[in-house]
Amino acid sequence: MLPFVRPASGVWAAPMLIRGRLAVLGAAVVLLVGCTTHRVGPARTYDDFERKARTTAEDSLSAVETVRLLAEVSANGDAFGPYLSVSVSEQEDTLAGIEGDFASIQPPGPRSDALRDELTPILDAASTHVADVRVAIRRGNLRAADSVAAPLSADADALRTFLEQLG
Repeated sequence: MLPFVRPASGVWAAPMLIRGRLAVLGAAVVLLVGCTTHRVGPARTYDDFERKARTTAEDSLSAVETVRLLAEVSANGDAFGPYLSVSVSEQEDTLAGIEGDFASIQPPGPRSDALRDELTPILDAASTHVADVRVAIRRGNLRAADSVAAPLSADADALRTFLEQLG
């Protein structure tokens, strides 16, 4: 219960206390929301954008290969369903975050647009295929996870090719 204070005027002060606390809470929320930034900084030149694209592809390749390994472990019966479900889901979240961060970067010019147009469909396909593996595992199709994950091999190859083209 809030303490009631009787000021000299004789009016109870609890409503003022509540309003004051709400004002402080509101200010804290505005401050926190206003200070949130993207985890990825701007790309002012093609070289900056290319570095961000490389990092995106490398991190995505790691997530894709992790899911491929988890699908193989699942098909071999070497892990429990709940562990596999959580692990694949975490990789899916990681991949979604990577993809979202890359999508938030403004390409500085036409060359960067072309690079973005090349990488984005690879990321989209990989995200879809990782989601397919998650769904299969959560449905209890542990033995079939490696066949569901088969398209991830092409996604991994596409990411490697993209990285090789960057040099």
